[in-house]
Amino acid sequence: MWKIGVMKTKEWFGLCARGTTLGLGILPGVSVGTVGIIVSVYGKLLSCIDGLRHKDTFVQSVLGLIPIAIGCLAATFLLLLFWNKVAYPYFPFVMISILAGFVIGAFPLMTKEIRDRKLVFADYTRILLGFLFAAAIGVLAFLGKAGIISLDLDFMDEIDAPFQSPWIFAVVFAVGLFSAVSCLVPGISGSMIMFIFGLYIPVVGLFMNTTMPDGSIHLSIFHDTSRFGSGAFIIAVLLLGMLIGFLATAKLMKLLLAKHRHGTFTVIIGFILGSLVSMFVNNDMYFVYVTKPLNEWYQFVIGGVLLVGVAIVTYLLLKKYGSKDEDLVSEEA
Repeated sequence: MWKIGVMKTKEWFGLCARGTTLGLGILPGVSVGTVGIIVSVYGKLLSCIDGLRHKDTFVQSVLGLIPIAIGCLAATFLLLLFWNKVAYPYFPFVMISILAGFVIGAFPLMTKEIRDRKLVFADYTRILLGFLFAAAIGVLAFLGKAGIISLDLDFMDEIDAPFQSPWIFAVVFAVGLFSAVSCLVPGISGSMIMFIFGLYIPVVGLFMNTTMPDGSIHLSIFHDTSRFGSGAFIIAVLLLGMLIGFLATAKLMKLLLAKHRHGTFTVIIGFILGSLVSMFVNNDMYFVYVTKPLNEWYQFVIGGVLLVGVAIVTYLLLKKYGSKDEDLVSEEA
């Protein structure tokens, strides 16, 4: 059970290390909430975020979030570089397969919360609805990129000159809020929400140079300093939406886990299963399936082998060491 309090140095660095795993949420289809459960930091995250709402726990909540945030931000930056410069150009299917293997291997651990009672029709219904919702996020993005449905949202020009289109601030705020909600709900990918709303590439483009589909290079606000002020304002609006989303969702998840724990976990299980679909079927992966050499047979063979291997290793490690760690999410998380 996680308690907010003074941390020892070992615990501080432990939280920082676990925070780095949350950075995986920047990759398409990966759920921050799911990773948080796997590495046993989800309860701590909820407690600290919810603690920001109260004066008597605010300072200690901030201190608890600092190591998690440091690890997460560092990993997010490095993973973005790795994904954009190495993994996506050369072996995206292999990379996603490794991450999927990690989730599959940990799945038995994540289901222990619903093993204490026999599942009834309502439980299976919640699992199915959760699965369909999470899977639909990736499928919609995939179909939109394939041109099968109309989902052509491109806010790059508005993000570059937001004061010429003030309505973009409301869009950015809303997407930040929805993304934060998604991050704290296991099985839902916040980055995929941003993809669907057409803000992922424009927001990433604020921080680093981005190669556009036509081959042109879109400069970041650090290379095109004339956009630095407006870009910083967009980032501030996004972070405000995310902060409000985090605060509201942390409170809601704590209430759901306290009042409707079993039902909440059945929905979460459905979300996690659906997220496995979204990891392989999304707008980024569409290009993988239609582009050589990314779609060569050996890419899929290597990915399949690694998926199975990582799943087995993850399962064995968690089976041996997982029971010695904290509960996934405590009753008083």
